[in-house]
Amino acid sequence: MKVLIVLLLGLAFVLADHHHHHHDYVVKTHEDLTNYRTQCVEKVHASEELVEKYKKWQYPDDAVTHCYLECIFQKFGFYDTEHGFDVHKIHIQLAGPGVEVHESDEVHQKIAHCAESHSKEGDSCSKAYHAGMCFMNSNLQLVQHSVKV
Repeated sequence: MKVLIVLLLGLAFVLADHHHHHHDYVVKTHEDLTNYRTQCVEKVHASEELVEKYKKWQYPDDAVTHCYLECIFQKFGFYDTEHGFDVHKIHIQLAGPGVEVHESDEVHQKIAHCAESHSKEGDSCSKAYHAGMCFMNSNLQLVQHSVKV
């Protein structure tokens, strides 16, 4: 029975992104990212050394960084602890303003795969971190490009 519940929860993560209003997501800019970085660094008490790494898109596998990325994703509106990731919003952000995104896209599939493959991890911070690293590894150019503007 427990396995079934876990499977259903996993399915709920995947399906959750179909129920949000898709059109209300506004693509975030580099300025937004900079503001969120400041807020999240304060929240997780990241050292200056870590902050320098974050600015270079380096995210060490440690507890502070896990929660830093979770905070960033929450600020972007990509992630919440209850529903997990919103694949559609991440896709819109990566695609950039005015681009139609389709769930049949390869990018959408990749994002969904990352979100799904880490949705079972214990704590919310490590879930967000590992899925986030997965997004970046499969779409890093897109991720950087979307907030460079």
